Amino acid sequence: MQIGGGAAARTTFSARRNTGCDGTVRRCAAHLQRKEGPMRERTALSNAPEGYLDFHDEYAELIAELAALGFTPTQVLRRLNFLYPHINKKYLNYALSSGIWQFGPVTADAPSYTVLACGLWYVFAEAYDLPPEPEYAALILDCDIIHALPSALEARHFNNEDIAHVLAKIGATLKYLAAHPYSQLEEEAYAQTLEDIRQRGVKEIGTEGGSLYTLLAASMEGESAWPAPAQTVNDYLGDGDWSLGMLRTGIYPAEALENEWYIDAAAVPEDFAPKTLSLFLSYCARYDREPTALNYGYWSTIPTLIEQVPPLGAVRAKFGSWQTALHRGRTQIARELRLWTKNEANVAAVESGAAEASAAESSAAEELELLDAELTNADAELTNAELPETELAELDTPDGSPAGAPAEPAEPAEPAEPARLSARELTEQGIGVVQTAHTDLAAYHRTQWEQTVEVFGERLAQLAWNRRLSTYYFFDGACLEDADPTPVVTVFRSPTGFLCELEPTVEALPAFDPEFLQEHGWRHPVPVHALWNLHALDPLEAAAAVIEAMRSGCGCERWDFYRTDDDNDPLAEEAEMASV
Repeated sequence: MQIGGGAAARTTFSARRNTGCDGTVRRCAAHLQRKEGPMRERTALSNAPEGYLDFHDEYAELIAELAALGFTPTQVLRRLNFLYPHINKKYLNYALSSGIWQFGPVTADAPSYTVLACGLWYVFAEAYDLPPEPEYAALILDCDIIHALPSALEARHFNNEDIAHVLAKIGATLKYLAAHPYSQLEEEAYAQTLEDIRQRGVKEIGTEGGSLYTLLAASMEGESAWPAPAQTVNDYLGDGDWSLGMLRTGIYPAEALENEWYIDAAAVPEDFAPKTLSLFLSYCARYDREPTALNYGYWSTIPTLIEQVPPLGAVRAKFGSWQTALHRGRTQIARELRLWTKNEANVAAVESGAAEASAAESSAAEELELLDAELTNADAELTNAELPETELAELDTPDGSPAGAPAEPAEPAEPAEPARLSARELTEQGIGVVQTAHTDLAAYHRTQWEQTVEVFGERLAQLAWNRRLSTYYFFDGACLEDADPTPVVTVFRSPTGFLCELEPTVEALPAFDPEFLQEHGWRHPVPVHALWNLHALDPLEAAAAVIEAMRSGCGCERWDFYRTDDDNDPLAEEAEMASV
Protein backbone atom coordinates (compact mmCIF):
# COMPACT_ATOMS: atom_id res chain seq x y z
CA MET A 1 0.00 0.00 0.00
CA GLN A 2 1.36 3.40 -0.86
CA ILE A 3 1.18 6.15 1.70
CA GLY A 4 -0.59 9.36 0.85
CA GLY A 5 -3.81 7.86 -0.45
CA GLY A 6 -6.13 9.99 1.66
CA ALA A 7 -8.58 9.11 4.41
CA ALA A 8 -9.18 5.58 3.19
CA ALA A 9 -5.50 4.79 3.31
CA ARG A 10 -5.16 6.28 6.75
CA THR A 11 -8.11 4.26 8.01
CA THR A 12 -6.62 1.02 6.73
CA PHE A 13 -3.25 1.83 8.23
CA SER A 14 -4.76 2.62 11.63
CA ALA A 15 -6.91 -0.47 11.63
CA ARG A 16 -3.89 -2.67 10.96
CA ARG A 17 -1.86 -1.11 13.74
CA ASN A 18 -4.63 -1.22 16.30
CA THR A 19 -4.86 -5.03 16.38
CA GLY A 20 -3.53 -6.99 19.38
CA CYS A 21 -2.52 -6.21 22.95
CA ASP A 22 0.92 -4.96 22.02
CA GLY A 23 -0.61 -2.32 19.84
CA THR A 24 -2.81 -1.19 22.74
CA VAL A 25 0.17 -0.88 25.09
CA ARG A 26 2.19 1.09 22.58
CA ARG A 27 -0.78 3.32 21.87
CA CYS A 28 -1.25 4.10 25.55
CA ALA A 29 2.44 4.91 25.99
CA ALA A 30 2.39 7.13 22.95
CA HIS A 31 -0.73 8.87 24.23
CA LEU A 32 0.87 9.61 27.57
CA GLN A 33 3.95 11.00 25.91
CA ARG A 34 1.91 13.25 23.66
CA LYS A 35 -0.17 14.42 26.63
CA GLU A 36 2.96 15.62 28.40
CA GLY A 37 3.88 18.05 25.69
CA PRO A 38 0.75 19.53 24.10
CA MET A 39 2.29 22.97 24.10
CA ARG A 40 5.34 21.74 22.17
CA GLU A 41 3.07 20.10 19.63
CA ARG A 42 0.89 23.21 19.15
CA THR A 43 3.98 25.38 18.75
CA ALA A 44 5.56 22.99 16.29
CA LEU A 45 2.37 22.72 14.22
CA SER A 46 1.93 26.48 14.12
CA ASN A 47 5.47 26.88 12.73
CA ALA A 48 5.28 23.90 10.39
CA PRO A 49 5.89 24.31 6.64
CA GLU A 50 2.93 24.44 4.32
CA GLY A 51 1.31 21.06 3.75
CA TYR A 52 2.82 19.47 6.87
CA LEU A 53 -0.51 19.00 8.69
CA ASP A 54 -1.66 16.16 6.41
CA PHE A 55 1.71 14.48 6.94
CA HIS A 56 1.31 14.87 10.69
CA ASP A 57 -2.12 13.29 10.66
CA GLU A 58 -0.71 10.38 8.69
CA TYR A 59 2.42 9.61 10.71
CA ALA A 60 2.25 11.28 14.13
CA GLU A 61 0.95 8.22 15.94
CA LEU A 62 3.55 5.95 14.33
CA ILE A 63 6.42 8.32 15.21
CA ALA A 64 5.13 8.59 18.78
CA GLU A 65 5.09 4.81 19.15
CA LEU A 66 8.64 4.52 17.82
CA ALA A 67 9.81 7.21 20.25
CA ALA A 68 8.07 5.39 23.12
CA LEU A 69 9.97 2.20 22.18
CA GLY A 70 13.29 4.04 22.64
CA PHE A 71 14.28 4.69 19.03
CA THR A 72 16.50 7.69 18.32
CA PRO A 73 15.63 10.23 15.59
CA THR A 74 18.29 8.78 13.28
CA GLN A 75 16.92 5.28 13.78
CA VAL A 76 13.36 6.46 13.08
CA LEU A 77 14.54 8.34 9.99
CA ARG A 78 16.38 5.33 8.63
CA ARG A 79 13.53 2.92 9.43
CA LEU A 80 10.76 5.01 7.85
CA ASN A 81 12.83 5.85 4.77
CA PHE A 82 13.30 2.14 4.13
CA LEU A 83 9.79 0.99 4.98
CA TYR A 84 7.98 3.92 3.35
CA PRO A 85 10.06 4.91 0.33
CA HIS A 86 7.44 7.47 -0.83
CA ILE A 87 7.38 9.34 2.46
CA ASN A 88 7.98 13.10 2.24
CA LYS A 89 11.61 13.52 3.41
CA LYS A 90 11.21 17.25 4.11
CA TYR A 91 8.24 16.77 6.41
CA LEU A 92 9.85 13.77 8.13
CA ASN A 93 12.99 15.75 8.98
CA TYR A 94 10.89 18.57 10.37
CA ALA A 95 8.85 16.16 12.49
CA LEU A 96 11.92 14.54 14.01
CA SER A 97 13.52 17.89 14.88
CA SER A 98 10.32 19.64 16.00
CA GLY A 99 10.65 18.74 19.68
CA ILE A 100 7.19 17.17 19.85
CA TRP A 101 8.53 13.74 20.84
CA GLN A 102 11.24 12.64 23.29
CA PHE A 103 13.46 10.10 21.54
CA GLY A 104 16.06 7.64 22.61
CA PRO A 105 17.00 5.92 25.86
CA VAL A 106 17.16 7.79 29.12
CA THR A 107 20.79 6.82 29.68
CA ALA A 108 23.48 6.12 27.11
CA ASP A 109 24.85 2.61 26.77
CA ALA A 110 28.52 1.87 27.31
CA PRO A 111 30.42 2.60 24.11
CA SER A 112 30.94 -0.32 21.77
CA TYR A 113 34.30 -1.21 20.21
CA THR A 114 33.42 0.90 17.16
CA VAL A 115 32.24 3.87 19.21
CA LEU A 116 35.39 3.73 21.36
CA ALA A 117 37.58 3.79 18.24
CA CYS A 118 35.59 6.75 16.89
CA GLY A 119 36.27 8.61 20.11
CA LEU A 120 39.98 7.91 19.72
CA TRP A 121 39.95 9.20 16.13
CA TYR A 122 38.05 12.32 17.19
CA VAL A 123 40.58 13.08 19.92
CA PHE A 124 43.37 12.58 17.37
CA ALA A 125 41.77 15.27 15.18
CA GLU A 126 41.60 17.62 18.16
CA ALA A 127 45.20 16.88 19.15
CA TYR A 128 46.45 17.63 15.62
CA ASP A 129 43.98 20.52 15.15
CA LEU A 130 42.60 19.02 11.93
CA PRO A 131 39.75 20.82 10.14
CA PRO A 132 36.60 18.77 9.41
CA GLU A 133 36.52 16.73 6.19
CA PRO A 134 32.81 16.09 5.50
CA GLU A 135 33.28 15.00 1.87
CA TYR A 136 36.02 12.55 2.73
CA ALA A 137 33.93 11.21 5.61
CA ALA A 138 30.97 10.70 3.27
CA LEU A 139 33.17 8.67 0.92
CA ILE A 140 35.21 6.48 3.25
CA LEU A 141 33.50 5.99 6.62
CA ASP A 142 32.47 2.39 7.22
CA CYS A 143 28.79 1.59 7.47
CA ASP A 144 29.26 0.34 11.03
CA ILE A 145 30.47 3.82 12.04
CA ILE A 146 27.50 5.52 10.40
CA HIS A 147 25.21 3.01 12.07
CA ALA A 148 26.68 3.03 15.60
CA LEU A 149 28.05 6.50 16.31
CA PRO A 150 25.04 8.78 15.54
CA SER A 151 22.78 6.71 17.81
CA ALA A 152 25.35 6.82 20.61
CA LEU A 153 25.73 10.60 20.28
CA GLU A 154 21.99 11.17 20.08
CA ALA A 155 21.64 9.38 23.41
CA ARG A 156 24.13 11.93 24.78
CA HIS A 157 21.96 14.82 23.46
CA PHE A 158 24.11 15.73 20.44
CA ASN A 159 22.02 17.33 17.71
CA ASN A 160 22.33 16.56 14.00
CA GLU A 161 24.78 19.38 13.32
CA ASP A 162 27.03 18.30 16.19
CA ILE A 163 26.96 14.69 14.97
CA ALA A 164 27.83 15.78 11.44
CA HIS A 165 30.76 17.82 12.79
CA VAL A 166 32.08 14.87 14.81
CA LEU A 167 31.85 12.54 11.82
CA ALA A 168 33.66 15.11 9.65
CA LYS A 169 36.46 15.35 12.24
CA ILE A 170 36.80 11.56 12.24
CA GLY A 171 37.02 11.72 8.46
CA ALA A 172 39.80 14.29 8.83
CA THR A 173 41.74 11.91 11.08
CA LEU A 174 41.47 9.00 8.69
CA LYS A 175 42.46 11.16 5.73
CA TYR A 176 45.47 12.49 7.62
CA LEU A 177 46.58 9.01 8.71
CA ALA A 178 46.40 7.75 5.12
CA ALA A 179 48.73 10.57 4.04
CA HIS A 180 50.93 10.47 7.16
CA PRO A 181 50.95 6.83 8.34
CA TYR A 182 53.75 7.37 10.89
CA SER A 183 51.76 9.87 12.95
CA GLN A 184 51.57 8.98 16.64
CA LEU A 185 49.24 9.59 19.56
CA GLU A 186 50.82 8.52 22.82
CA GLU A 187 48.71 7.74 25.87
CA GLU A 188 49.82 10.87 27.72
CA ALA A 189 48.99 13.08 24.73
CA TYR A 190 45.54 11.49 24.48
CA ALA A 191 44.80 12.12 28.15
CA GLN A 192 46.00 15.72 27.89
CA THR A 193 43.80 16.37 24.84
CA LEU A 194 40.78 15.03 26.74
CA GLU A 195 41.53 17.42 29.57
CA ASP A 196 41.89 20.34 27.14
CA ILE A 197 38.47 19.52 25.63
CA ARG A 198 36.92 19.36 29.09
CA GLN A 199 38.39 22.67 30.17
CA ARG A 200 37.24 24.36 26.95
CA GLY A 201 33.75 22.99 27.44
CA VAL A 202 33.56 24.34 30.97
CA LYS A 203 34.74 27.80 29.86
CA GLU A 204 32.26 27.97 26.98
CA ILE A 205 29.15 27.10 29.00
CA GLY A 206 26.48 29.59 27.97
CA THR A 207 28.60 31.16 25.24
CA GLU A 208 27.78 31.16 21.53
CA GLY A 209 29.56 28.42 19.64
CA GLY A 210 30.49 26.54 22.76
CA SER A 211 27.65 24.04 22.72
CA LEU A 212 29.67 21.22 21.12
CA TYR A 213 32.54 21.37 23.59
CA THR A 214 30.08 21.73 26.43
CA LEU A 215 28.35 18.55 25.24
CA LEU A 216 31.70 16.80 24.92
CA ALA A 217 32.68 17.82 28.44
CA ALA A 218 29.40 16.47 29.78
CA SER A 219 29.70 13.33 27.65
CA MET A 220 33.09 12.49 29.15
CA GLU A 221 31.58 11.98 32.59
CA GLY A 222 30.25 8.73 34.02
CA GLU A 223 30.66 5.06 33.16
CA SER A 224 29.53 5.53 29.54
CA ALA A 225 31.99 8.37 28.89
CA TRP A 226 32.70 9.37 25.30
CA PRO A 227 35.41 9.98 24.26
CA ALA A 228 36.51 7.36 26.78
CA PRO A 229 39.35 7.83 29.28
CA ALA A 230 42.81 6.64 28.28
CA GLN A 231 42.61 3.61 30.56
CA THR A 232 39.36 2.45 28.94
CA VAL A 233 40.84 2.84 25.46
CA ASN A 234 43.92 0.95 26.62
CA ASP A 235 41.90 -1.92 28.09
CA TYR A 236 39.30 -2.41 25.36
CA LEU A 237 41.11 -1.45 22.16
CA GLY A 238 44.55 -2.77 23.03
CA ASP A 239 43.87 -5.52 25.60
CA GLY A 240 45.97 -3.53 28.08
CA ASP A 241 48.63 -2.56 25.51
CA TRP A 242 48.38 1.01 24.16
CA SER A 243 50.65 0.26 21.20
CA LEU A 244 48.50 -2.68 20.17
CA GLY A 245 45.38 -0.50 20.34
CA MET A 246 47.02 2.08 18.11
CA LEU A 247 48.06 -0.58 15.60
CA ARG A 248 44.51 -1.94 15.45
CA THR A 249 43.04 1.50 14.73
CA GLY A 250 45.65 2.52 12.15
CA ILE A 251 47.74 4.88 14.28
CA TYR A 252 51.49 4.45 14.42
CA PRO A 253 52.60 3.04 17.80
CA ALA A 254 55.76 4.30 19.41
CA GLU A 255 57.20 0.76 19.75
CA ALA A 256 56.49 -0.17 16.14
CA LEU A 257 60.06 -0.15 14.86
CA GLU A 258 61.48 -2.26 17.67
CA ASN A 259 58.65 -4.75 17.10
CA GLU A 260 59.23 -4.60 13.32
CA TRP A 261 55.74 -3.29 12.64
CA TYR A 262 55.82 -1.33 9.38
CA ILE A 263 52.83 0.84 8.69
CA ASP A 264 53.61 2.54 5.38
CA ALA A 265 52.45 1.64 1.87
CA ALA A 266 55.61 -0.38 1.19
CA ALA A 267 54.47 -2.92 3.79
CA VAL A 268 51.57 -3.96 1.53
CA PRO A 269 52.66 -6.60 -1.02
CA GLU A 270 51.40 -6.74 -4.59
CA ASP A 271 49.50 -9.96 -3.87
CA PHE A 272 47.62 -8.36 -0.97
CA ALA A 273 44.19 -8.99 -2.53
CA PRO A 274 44.46 -12.69 -3.49
CA LYS A 275 46.49 -13.64 -0.44
CA THR A 276 45.69 -11.47 2.58
CA LEU A 277 42.37 -9.82 1.78
CA SER A 278 40.80 -13.03 0.49
CA LEU A 279 41.84 -14.79 3.72
CA PHE A 280 40.33 -11.97 5.81
CA LEU A 281 37.06 -12.00 3.85
CA SER A 282 36.79 -15.78 4.21
CA TYR A 283 37.41 -15.38 7.95
CA CYS A 284 34.59 -12.79 8.13
CA ALA A 285 32.22 -15.05 6.21
CA ARG A 286 33.13 -18.05 8.35
CA TYR A 287 32.61 -16.28 11.68
CA ASP A 288 29.76 -13.96 10.60
CA ARG A 289 31.68 -10.68 10.85
CA GLU A 290 31.52 -7.58 8.70
CA PRO A 291 34.65 -6.73 6.66
CA THR A 292 35.13 -3.37 8.34
CA ALA A 293 38.36 -1.48 8.88
CA LEU A 294 38.29 -2.12 12.62
CA ASN A 295 37.66 -5.83 12.16
CA TYR A 296 40.62 -5.99 9.80
CA GLY A 297 42.70 -4.03 12.30
CA TYR A 298 41.87 -6.54 15.02
CA TRP A 299 42.29 -9.56 12.74
CA SER A 300 45.69 -8.38 11.50
CA THR A 301 47.02 -8.41 15.07
CA ILE A 302 46.21 -12.07 15.71
CA PRO A 303 49.49 -13.58 16.98
CA THR A 304 49.84 -15.89 13.99
CA LEU A 305 49.25 -13.03 11.54
CA ILE A 306 50.74 -9.90 13.08
CA GLU A 307 54.11 -10.27 11.32
CA GLN A 308 52.70 -11.84 8.15
CA VAL A 309 49.96 -9.45 7.01
CA PRO A 310 50.13 -5.65 6.68
CA PRO A 311 48.50 -3.63 9.49
CA LEU A 312 45.49 -1.38 8.97
CA GLY A 313 47.58 1.78 8.77
CA ALA A 314 49.69 0.35 5.94
CA VAL A 315 46.59 -0.64 3.97
CA ARG A 316 45.20 2.89 4.34
CA ALA A 317 48.52 4.37 3.25
CA LYS A 318 48.60 2.10 0.19
CA PHE A 319 45.03 2.65 -1.05
CA GLY A 320 44.02 5.94 0.57
CA SER A 321 41.20 4.40 2.61
CA TRP A 322 39.92 1.04 3.76
CA GLN A 323 36.86 1.36 1.51
CA THR A 324 39.07 1.80 -1.55
CA ALA A 325 41.23 -1.17 -0.54
CA LEU A 326 38.13 -3.30 -0.06
CA HIS A 327 36.59 -2.29 -3.39
CA ARG A 328 39.76 -2.78 -5.46
CA GLY A 329 40.66 -5.96 -3.63
CA ARG A 330 37.26 -7.52 -4.20
CA THR A 331 37.47 -6.64 -7.89
CA GLN A 332 40.88 -8.29 -8.20
CA ILE A 333 39.76 -11.36 -6.27
CA ALA A 334 36.70 -11.73 -8.48
CA ARG A 335 38.95 -11.51 -11.53
CA GLU A 336 41.23 -14.19 -10.10
CA LEU A 337 38.30 -16.46 -9.28
CA ARG A 338 36.84 -16.13 -12.75
CA LEU A 339 40.05 -17.57 -14.11
CA TRP A 340 39.27 -20.79 -12.35
CA THR A 341 36.35 -21.95 -14.40
CA LYS A 342 35.83 -25.68 -14.62
CA ASN A 343 37.48 -25.94 -18.03
CA GLU A 344 40.49 -23.92 -16.96
CA ALA A 345 40.79 -25.99 -13.82
CA ASN A 346 40.79 -29.14 -15.92
CA VAL A 347 43.49 -27.70 -18.17
CA ALA A 348 45.55 -26.86 -15.12
CA ALA A 349 45.02 -30.39 -13.78
CA VAL A 350 46.16 -31.91 -17.09
CA GLU A 351 49.26 -29.72 -17.16
CA SER A 352 49.99 -30.61 -13.57
CA GLY A 353 49.48 -34.31 -14.32
CA ALA A 354 51.87 -34.14 -17.29
CA ALA A 355 54.52 -32.51 -15.15
CA GLU A 356 54.06 -35.13 -12.43
CA ALA A 357 54.17 -37.93 -15.03
CA SER A 358 57.49 -36.58 -16.27
CA ALA A 359 58.73 -36.50 -12.73
CA ALA A 360 57.49 -40.08 -12.23
CA GLU A 361 59.45 -41.26 -15.29
CA SER A 362 62.57 -39.63 -13.91
CA SER A 363 61.91 -41.25 -10.56
CA ALA A 364 61.50 -44.69 -12.21
CA ALA A 365 64.78 -44.23 -14.09
CA GLU A 366 66.53 -43.33 -10.85
CA GLU A 367 65.07 -46.39 -9.16
CA LEU A 368 66.38 -48.61 -11.98
CA GLU A 369 69.80 -47.07 -11.67
CA LEU A 370 69.78 -47.81 -7.97
CA LEU A 371 68.71 -51.40 -8.61
CA ASP A 372 71.46 -51.83 -11.19
CA ALA A 373 73.97 -50.56 -8.70
CA GLU A 374 72.66 -52.94 -6.03
CA LEU A 375 72.92 -55.92 -8.36
CA THR A 376 76.47 -54.97 -9.36
CA ASN A 377 77.44 -54.62 -5.73
CA ALA A 378 75.89 -58.00 -4.97
CA ASP A 379 77.96 -59.67 -7.68
CA ALA A 380 81.09 -58.07 -6.37
CA GLU A 381 80.33 -59.24 -2.86
CA LEU A 382 79.79 -62.79 -3.99
CA THR A 383 83.08 -62.73 -5.90
CA ASN A 384 85.09 -61.37 -3.01
CA ALA A 385 83.42 -63.30 -0.21
CA GLU A 386 85.56 -65.74 1.81
CA LEU A 387 84.17 -69.30 1.68
CA PRO A 388 84.18 -71.62 4.69
CA GLU A 389 87.07 -74.09 5.03
CA THR A 390 84.84 -77.06 4.17
CA GLU A 391 83.82 -75.44 0.92
CA LEU A 392 87.41 -74.54 0.16
CA ALA A 393 88.36 -78.16 0.68
CA GLU A 394 85.76 -79.23 -1.83
CA LEU A 395 87.40 -76.93 -4.33
CA ASP A 396 90.84 -78.43 -3.98
CA THR A 397 90.33 -80.49 -7.08
CA PRO A 398 89.71 -78.99 -10.47
CA ASP A 399 86.34 -80.68 -10.80
CA GLY A 400 85.27 -79.82 -7.32
CA SER A 401 85.32 -83.43 -6.03
CA PRO A 402 86.54 -84.17 -2.52
CA ALA A 403 90.23 -84.64 -2.09
CA GLY A 404 91.28 -88.27 -2.23
CA ALA A 405 88.26 -89.41 -4.18
CA PRO A 406 88.81 -91.79 -7.07
CA ALA A 407 89.25 -90.12 -10.35
CA GLU A 408 86.44 -90.36 -12.86
CA PRO A 409 86.63 -90.17 -16.58
CA ALA A 410 86.66 -86.62 -17.84
CA GLU A 411 83.54 -85.36 -19.53
CA PRO A 412 83.29 -82.82 -22.32
CA ALA A 413 83.42 -79.24 -20.97
CA GLU A 414 80.11 -77.37 -20.97
CA PRO A 415 79.93 -74.03 -22.75
CA ALA A 416 80.51 -71.03 -20.52
CA GLU A 417 77.41 -69.22 -19.17
CA PRO A 418 76.67 -65.84 -20.78
CA ALA A 419 77.44 -62.75 -18.76
CA ARG A 420 74.58 -61.57 -16.45
CA LEU A 421 72.68 -58.61 -17.85
CA SER A 422 72.04 -55.55 -15.72
CA ALA A 423 68.53 -54.47 -14.68
CA ARG A 424 68.68 -51.67 -17.23
CA GLU A 425 69.64 -54.06 -20.03
CA LEU A 426 66.84 -56.45 -19.11
CA THR A 427 64.34 -53.61 -19.12
CA GLU A 428 65.59 -52.38 -22.49
CA GLN A 429 65.15 -55.86 -23.90
CA GLY A 430 61.60 -56.04 -22.63
CA ILE A 431 62.25 -58.61 -19.95
CA GLY A 432 60.51 -57.73 -16.76
CA VAL A 433 62.17 -57.80 -13.36
CA VAL A 434 60.79 -57.49 -9.85
CA GLN A 435 61.71 -53.84 -9.72
CA THR A 436 59.60 -53.16 -12.77
CA ALA A 437 56.53 -54.49 -11.00
CA HIS A 438 57.36 -52.37 -7.97
CA THR A 439 57.67 -49.28 -10.14
CA ASP A 440 54.30 -49.96 -11.74
CA LEU A 441 52.69 -50.31 -8.30
CA ALA A 442 54.20 -47.03 -7.15
CA ALA A 443 53.00 -45.33 -10.31
CA TYR A 444 49.53 -46.76 -9.71
CA HIS A 445 49.37 -45.27 -6.22
CA ARG A 446 50.68 -41.93 -7.48
CA THR A 447 47.90 -41.91 -10.03
CA GLN A 448 45.31 -42.69 -7.37
CA TRP A 449 46.52 -39.86 -5.14
CA GLU A 450 46.43 -37.47 -8.09
CA GLN A 451 42.89 -38.58 -8.95
CA THR A 452 41.85 -38.14 -5.31
CA VAL A 453 43.05 -34.53 -5.40
CA GLU A 454 41.39 -33.93 -8.77
CA VAL A 455 38.03 -35.40 -7.71
CA PHE A 456 38.08 -33.50 -4.42
CA GLY A 457 38.97 -30.30 -6.27
CA GLU A 458 36.04 -30.75 -8.67
CA ARG A 459 33.71 -31.22 -5.71
CA LEU A 460 35.01 -28.04 -4.06
CA ALA A 461 34.51 -26.14 -7.31
CA GLN A 462 30.84 -27.15 -7.19
CA LEU A 463 30.43 -26.26 -3.50
CA ALA A 464 27.95 -23.40 -3.00
CA TRP A 465 28.97 -20.23 -1.18
CA ASN A 466 28.69 -20.27 2.58
CA ARG A 467 28.55 -24.08 2.57
CA ARG A 468 30.94 -26.57 4.16
CA LEU A 469 32.36 -29.88 3.02
CA SER A 470 34.05 -32.18 5.53
CA THR A 471 36.67 -34.74 4.57
CA TYR A 472 36.57 -37.96 6.60
CA TYR A 473 39.11 -40.73 7.08
CA PHE A 474 38.54 -44.28 8.34
CA PHE A 475 40.86 -44.92 11.28
CA ASP A 476 41.36 -47.93 13.52
CA GLY A 477 40.60 -50.67 11.03
CA ALA A 478 42.26 -52.73 8.35
CA CYS A 479 39.20 -52.38 6.15
CA LEU A 480 36.32 -49.94 5.88
CA GLU A 481 33.89 -52.35 7.54
CA ASP A 482 35.98 -52.36 10.73
CA ALA A 483 36.64 -48.61 10.97
CA ASP A 484 34.71 -45.48 11.88
CA PRO A 485 34.85 -42.30 9.80
CA THR A 486 36.52 -39.36 11.52
CA PRO A 487 36.18 -35.78 10.24
CA VAL A 488 39.66 -34.42 9.68
CA VAL A 489 39.45 -31.28 7.51
CA THR A 490 36.39 -29.14 6.78
CA VAL A 491 36.43 -26.69 3.88
CA PHE A 492 34.28 -23.55 4.03
CA ARG A 493 33.46 -21.89 0.70
CA SER A 494 33.33 -18.11 0.79
CA PRO A 495 32.97 -15.64 -2.08
CA THR A 496 36.74 -15.17 -1.88
CA GLY A 497 38.02 -18.73 -1.84
CA PHE A 498 38.23 -21.73 0.45
CA LEU A 499 38.94 -21.67 4.18
CA CYS A 500 40.27 -25.09 5.22
CA GLU A 501 40.10 -25.97 8.92
CA LEU A 502 41.53 -28.98 10.72
CA GLU A 503 38.86 -30.43 12.96
CA PRO A 504 39.65 -30.60 16.71
CA THR A 505 40.39 -34.34 16.61
CA VAL A 506 44.15 -34.18 17.07
CA GLU A 507 44.01 -36.84 19.79
CA ALA A 508 42.32 -39.23 17.32
CA LEU A 509 44.95 -38.80 14.62
CA PRO A 510 47.56 -41.55 14.38
CA ALA A 511 50.31 -39.15 13.39
CA PHE A 512 49.86 -35.43 13.97
CA ASP A 513 52.76 -33.30 12.72
CA PRO A 514 52.30 -29.58 13.53
CA GLU A 515 55.71 -28.72 12.07
CA PHE A 516 54.68 -30.16 8.72
CA LEU A 517 51.43 -28.18 8.78
CA GLN A 518 53.22 -24.91 9.57
CA GLU A 519 55.84 -25.51 6.89
CA HIS A 520 53.03 -25.95 4.34
CA GLY A 521 51.15 -22.77 5.16
CA TRP A 522 48.73 -23.89 7.88
CA ARG A 523 48.22 -21.48 10.77
CA HIS A 524 48.08 -22.79 14.32
CA PRO A 525 45.00 -22.11 16.49
CA VAL A 526 44.50 -18.85 18.38
CA PRO A 527 41.55 -17.76 20.58
CA VAL A 528 39.78 -15.88 17.78
CA HIS A 529 40.31 -18.75 15.32
CA ALA A 530 40.48 -21.93 17.36
CA LEU A 531 41.32 -24.34 14.52
CA TRP A 532 44.34 -25.03 12.37
CA ASN A 533 43.51 -23.21 9.14
CA LEU A 534 44.67 -22.49 5.61
CA HIS A 535 43.14 -20.37 2.86
CA ALA A 536 43.25 -21.11 -0.85
CA LEU A 537 41.88 -19.10 -3.72
CA ASP A 538 41.10 -21.91 -6.16
CA PRO A 539 39.58 -25.37 -5.61
CA LEU A 540 42.49 -27.44 -6.88
CA GLU A 541 44.91 -25.60 -4.62
CA ALA A 542 42.59 -26.18 -1.65
CA ALA A 543 42.13 -29.86 -2.51
CA ALA A 544 45.87 -30.43 -2.84
CA ALA A 545 46.54 -28.65 0.47
CA VAL A 546 43.89 -30.70 2.30
CA ILE A 547 45.02 -34.07 0.93
CA GLU A 548 48.67 -33.23 1.57
CA ALA A 549 47.95 -32.17 5.16
CA MET A 550 45.85 -35.26 5.86
CA ARG A 551 48.31 -37.64 4.21
CA SER A 552 51.61 -36.32 5.55
CA GLY A 553 50.53 -34.22 8.54
CA CYS A 554 47.80 -36.37 10.06
CA GLY A 555 48.71 -39.95 9.13
CA CYS A 556 45.91 -40.56 6.60
CA GLU A 557 48.08 -42.74 4.39
CA ARG A 558 45.50 -44.67 2.34
CA TRP A 559 43.82 -42.81 -0.47
CA ASP A 560 40.95 -45.33 -0.61
CA PHE A 561 39.98 -44.56 3.01
CA TYR A 562 39.04 -40.93 2.22
CA ARG A 563 35.40 -39.86 2.20
CA THR A 564 33.37 -36.63 2.21
CA ASP A 565 30.03 -35.82 3.80
CA ASP A 566 28.45 -35.51 0.37
CA ASP A 567 25.29 -37.50 -0.32
CA ASN A 568 26.92 -38.68 -3.52
CA ASP A 569 30.46 -39.05 -2.26
CA PRO A 570 32.84 -38.57 -5.23
CA LEU A 571 35.82 -39.97 -3.29
CA ALA A 572 33.87 -43.14 -2.44
CA GLU A 573 32.92 -43.59 -6.09
CA GLU A 574 36.54 -43.10 -7.12
CA ALA A 575 37.74 -45.68 -4.58
CA GLU A 576 35.14 -48.22 -5.76
CA MET A 577 36.14 -47.74 -9.39
CA ALA A 578 39.82 -48.26 -8.54
CA SER A 579 39.10 -51.46 -6.58
CA VAL A 580 37.27 -53.14 -9.48
